[in-house]
Amino acid sequence: MTKISISSRTRGTIRPETIARMKQHVKYHPLIGTVQHYVKKKHLLHSGETIIAAVSGGADSMVMLDMLVNLRKLWNLKIIVAHVNYQLRGKESNGDEQLVRKTAKRYGLPFHSMRSETKAVARQKKQSLQAAAREIRYTFFETLKQLLNADAVATAHHADDNAETMLINLLRGSGIDGLAGIPPRRDAVIRPLLCIRRSDILRYAKEQNVKYRVDSTNAGDDYTRNFLRIKIIPSLQKRVNPSLNETLLHEAELFRTAADFVHIETEKVFQNIVSSDTIDLKKLEMVHPFIQESIIRRMLSERKIEPTFLNTDSIMELKISQKGSSVNLQSGWTAERLAKSIVIQKNDAQSFEYTMERAGTLSTDGFNITVKKFAVPGNKKGRNPSTEYVDAATLVFPLIIRSWRPGDFFIPLGMRGKKKLSDFFGEQKIANKEKTGIPVVESSGNIVWIAGMRLDERYKITDSTTSTYQLTIKHNGKKNHHR
Repeated sequence: MTKISISSRTRGTIRPETIARMKQHVKYHPLIGTVQHYVKKKHLLHSGETIIAAVSGGADSMVMLDMLVNLRKLWNLKIIVAHVNYQLRGKESNGDEQLVRKTAKRYGLPFHSMRSETKAVARQKKQSLQAAAREIRYTFFETLKQLLNADAVATAHHADDNAETMLINLLRGSGIDGLAGIPPRRDAVIRPLLCIRRSDILRYAKEQNVKYRVDSTNAGDDYTRNFLRIKIIPSLQKRVNPSLNETLLHEAELFRTAADFVHIETEKVFQNIVSSDTIDLKKLEMVHPFIQESIIRRMLSERKIEPTFLNTDSIMELKISQKGSSVNLQSGWTAERLAKSIVIQKNDAQSFEYTMERAGTLSTDGFNITVKKFAVPGNKKGRNPSTEYVDAATLVFPLIIRSWRPGDFFIPLGMRGKKKLSDFFGEQKIANKEKTGIPVVESSGNIVWIAGMRLDERYKITDSTTSTYQLTIKHNGKKNHHR
């Protein structure tokens, strides 16, 4: 699926003629001074470090590489060039790789490349192309970093990228961490160009004769980021704030500082409030609501659940909900309100659905359900809850025997109004992980019986009933149900 090629330049000493060529590339430009100041201020580079430069072939990364080459002598850096060919644009992708390879050779730098069948990876992992490509490149960079014992990986994100990221996060409701934008450093990944604009980069490339390739897909507005870049941000700059990108960069600094403070305060109380997948509600209420949300966001992030406003707010609402209430998050995760806590867990129970074309017995790994014709019973008081009787005239085959679904409702026996199954389960103190294992008997789209628990009012025996069906459930003591 992927191919990594490592240049022979990664070994041995650099020849004198190569050093002479390298010295020719040392040149001053005011923008280099800006980047140098930012790098020192944010402590992104240190003398003697080995840096992997992630270079795509576009203007941003080619300019970053040129600047790093110019800073190399001052910082005593060892620079390694890394390129990922996603093979998404045919000859264009190969042209990008060729340019980066030639440029690395001209600078006298080691070159490492990787080719990936990105579309196939995206299909296999059920990801978008952007998500698959991002995972591919960062996995490659981290592997390369460990292999070569490098200190950091430099990417070419700039101030315009940061503005787009902040707006995307704001619109998606990602909280204070999202409003902090792109961090100058995240673990071993550094962004030395985050302080300058895209227009500065293009000006530098022109004045310093830095060759680069243009990705034709960036001209369209099919992707969210391109749409913001082409349509929204220029309008905001024209109508609201001409210095929008600079303003957002400064705002990101403020939000990042605030986020760091919140993380420190969260860390102080997290272990006391959270145990495994359980939040102690009494202890949670003792801290500020903002820290409460931060605790929840951290729990979601640790489980690879998007910490959106919707997910966070839904869990906060459970604090005032009755026991047994739950919310679906994503990828099979749920949050459930217990007596004194909220638990966030993966729902491992498998949903199921069976069809009974006629009266008889349905046998599964977890239960047996029997439906048979029966005379109208006499006194039913004290009968086993595993057995129920329905008016035969109301029951229409085929019957569907299935697990419950969000949005299900029925009319509980003895009541007139509808009730959601989720509310019913909450009232019955049924834990969320147990709900999926409770069979629901359905006829003509209506719930007849929550097996072993409650009959629907519409199917009860009345004075006019002449015959019935007896419904019986027997549990086999196994949790999982399979088709």
